Amino acid sequence: MRHFLSFDGGYGKIFTMVISLFKPLFYFIFIAFMMFVSWGGFGVTNAQEVFDVRAGNHNGYSRLVFDWKSSTGYDVKKDNDALIVSFDKVAQPNIGAINNIKNIGGVKLLTSSGQVPEFSISVAPESKFRHFKIGNRVIVDVYDSNGTPTPIVSTITPTQPQARSVEKTEQSNEVTASNGISAQGEFSRNPHVITISSTKNVGLAVFERAGFLWVVQDNPDTKIPPTISGAEKNDAVKFEEIEMVGGKAYRMPKPRGASFYGEGGGLLWRVLITPIPRSKKPVKMETREDKTAKSVVERSLYFPLDNARKILTLTDPLIGDEIKIVTVEDAAQTIGPARQLVEMKILPSPIGLAVVPYIDDLNIKLLSDGVSLSNAQGLAVSSVSDTASYTLKDDLEKEEEFFDVTENPRDMSRIYNFNRWEMGGLRALDENRRILMVGAANKKGSSRVEDLMTMAKLNLANDRGAEALGVLRVAEQELPGIEKTPEFLSIRGASMVLAGKFDEGLEVLSAPSLERYDEINYWRAAALAGVEDWQQADKVMPTKFQTLEEYPKHIKHPLTLALTEVALRAGNIYIAEQLLSSIQDNYAQMSAARQSAWKYLQGEMERQSGNPEQALKNWELLLTGKDDYHRAKAGLSVTRMQLERQKITPSKAIDRLEGLRYAWRGDELETVINYRLGQVYIQNEDYLKGLAVLRNAVGLSPDSKISQEVADFMTSTFRRLFTDGTLDLVSPLDAISIYDEFKELTPAGDEGNAFVQNLAERLVRAELLGRASALLEDQMKFRLKGVPQAKVGVRLAAIRLLDNQADEALTALGVASKALRGVGGETALKNEIKMLRARASSKMGEANKALRLLQGLPSTEKLTKLRADIAWNGGLWGDAAKAFKNLIAYEAISKTRPMNEYQENLVLNYSIALNLSGDRSSLAKLRSRYGDLMNQSEKARIFDLVTRPRQLGLVEDRESIMSLISEVNL
Repeated sequence: MRHFLSFDGGYGKIFTMVISLFKPLFYFIFIAFMMFVSWGGFGVTNAQEVFDVRAGNHNGYSRLVFDWKSSTGYDVKKDNDALIVSFDKVAQPNIGAINNIKNIGGVKLLTSSGQVPEFSISVAPESKFRHFKIGNRVIVDVYDSNGTPTPIVSTITPTQPQARSVEKTEQSNEVTASNGISAQGEFSRNPHVITISSTKNVGLAVFERAGFLWVVQDNPDTKIPPTISGAEKNDAVKFEEIEMVGGKAYRMPKPRGASFYGEGGGLLWRVLITPIPRSKKPVKMETREDKTAKSVVERSLYFPLDNARKILTLTDPLIGDEIKIVTVEDAAQTIGPARQLVEMKILPSPIGLAVVPYIDDLNIKLLSDGVSLSNAQGLAVSSVSDTASYTLKDDLEKEEEFFDVTENPRDMSRIYNFNRWEMGGLRALDENRRILMVGAANKKGSSRVEDLMTMAKLNLANDRGAEALGVLRVAEQELPGIEKTPEFLSIRGASMVLAGKFDEGLEVLSAPSLERYDEINYWRAAALAGVEDWQQADKVMPTKFQTLEEYPKHIKHPLTLALTEVALRAGNIYIAEQLLSSIQDNYAQMSAARQSAWKYLQGEMERQSGNPEQALKNWELLLTGKDDYHRAKAGLSVTRMQLERQKITPSKAIDRLEGLRYAWRGDELETVINYRLGQVYIQNEDYLKGLAVLRNAVGLSPDSKISQEVADFMTSTFRRLFTDGTLDLVSPLDAISIYDEFKELTPAGDEGNAFVQNLAERLVRAELLGRASALLEDQMKFRLKGVPQAKVGVRLAAIRLLDNQADEALTALGVASKALRGVGGETALKNEIKMLRARASSKMGEANKALRLLQGLPSTEKLTKLRADIAWNGGLWGDAAKAFKNLIAYEAISKTRPMNEYQENLVLNYSIALNLSGDRSSLAKLRSRYGDLMNQSEKARIFDLVTRPRQLGLVEDRESIMSLISEVNL
């Protein structure tokens, strides 16, 4: 038989009916009252914080300062001729006299008292600006520009707040999630899992109400919200955080048809969402009776929740009433289905207990063996010791789903709490670690892991990354699975960064479960800086640093310095200035190494800001310091700046950089020093030494981006040597040494072939014919085919003929001819092969054969010269005379102007060939035609000797003529 919980007697039933009828009216009145109070109520206001606003003119810019008494977030946006500056908390501004500010036309407050302040700053439309925060001061600088801002009166005239409205729709009982997914839509057949993790034991309660699933944690410092995993996790609705005291509450729209079951406890909880119901035995609800002296029976409810932890109170933002929640230590403690009572409703709870009281004096107590619910007069419940559950009907659920849902997500970007974790700082570190180690040794399970995680946080917050990693390894062994939780990953990743394990830290910090936390990007950027990936570090680095400013100095200093270098590498001097200013007041408390880093970065910021002298002052202070790293880094920067400003010669710079090569070894800095040294050697035209230093730099850190940059520069320098004429400035021996030493830099394809051919021509000009031939022969045999192979073969043959190697020349020509077989066209190249064959035959004493090879070729001046040369050297004087006659015809010699030396030699050689061939008639004609012109030259006596008529003494004359033959080479 079914037992309904009710008042005893008929009047109780009537009262229950009245309550049910007027319940929606009570909710409406309650919400209206809360809205009235939240919008101003009866005009009662609380005292507000006051902050000052002041302005001033500076060289190149105007500065506006918002001087808060405490820290606040802010935002700045440009809107044509105004800057809109807004803040994150309520306060009253005290605007001073803002007059005669060159770049600011005025400042106007846009909001009313009691609202977060927002200002409009009048500026010129084309003006540029920057903003940053130092301590509690927010600073906005507006730079000089050609435009003029519109003058306005600086005022505190607020605009009226917009009227609010509440819309309530009764046509639908479906609650819609913020991303548009219907909370009551049919649930997928795939199960999903909600995971709640922490590095400290946390109690949990999970319950259902009004179309939502609620998850309540009893640790208010927990930063990790519940996460959903499963086949459709990307489509799943997200958790919304609801404000409460003493814990953290989250809710998500409940999928229709889903059942919920809890697992785990302590550090790692899971809630299974499945369409398939599972049996899980809930704890039994009991009725307890207590007879008073007046013999009145007072009844209370009891739940045997053995591991109940805390009692929390939550205001439901949808309905406006209170929910009393009891968290438990493990998922076995479940109330199960809903129960409807007169004084309360017990909500369906897969984990823990959730109660909606209908009376003001409902008292919930944690007992040693469970939880009791009572009031002063006793609860109106049946005397049955084991009360049956009552499942809520659909119409009651729909009644509670009457109200619209308003999205109000909370910023969940924080994950670290270093200020709490450092526990007194370095002075108390050893004692805190000792206490935690002793405590962990006496505990087991989740309690032991909780102490280990606390110890890891302690080490991390006090800049002991390596020690934190050791503790985390032990915790992972104690509780497998915890290493996948977001908080564990965040602690491990940050510890790796502090320990210098940047590659591993970057991998951990890139876990998908950490993507939602903006704070992680500080550490990602630092890890990327550690692996020298400055471009990616700049992309992920946040642009706001309020969170970083709240870090303990042990963490803040190294992280700020790393992020400053990231900003400077990207040329963002405004962010760099903001970061350096944020730790300037702590300069005296920094370690010597970090002081040196601050000075160096300050110098680099000055250099980028156009203040080279101030930069040099900062760097020169480091040149005599004890910090080897920054001494070397400053030395490199000083040398580079002085060289660029021509304060020192390249030779002097080389001396300095050679010394710095051994001042610091083992990381990117050594690579950069060698890189710069190689550049200066090349600038000083010592290419062989420069390329050698650059290759050494590449080998120092072969997988880094700077190494790739060095390799690219080395390759471009090598290519430039062989393509733009620079090779002519290098000695032939250095040229061939550079090629032999760095031939791996030769590009593939046509560009590489051109390299080798240029080098060969340089060697020919230096009369290193054998080395030139060796380069071209290698190309011809192994790198080329077709027409390119034939062209190189022809050039190789020509060089070998110059080197008096006719046999080898014919071999090259044979390869060239073979390469052209079946190739159409290329007539000029084929003719050149025949001409070189003729030259080679001539060199081998086969003049007649050589001349036969030239038969059929088109007559050109070049071919005629070759015929003359072959015939001359072969003693074929008649053929030589014909060739010289044709060459003289090409010149078109005039009788009215003197001949040039070449023309004089042609006429003389023609006369010798005619003489030796015995053609006296042609010789007489030549003497008659060119005698007067030759008499004007230095060769007049020889010409007269060769061309005069036959006389006695012919033998002597012939001997004189023959002595001239060896001088002819066309």
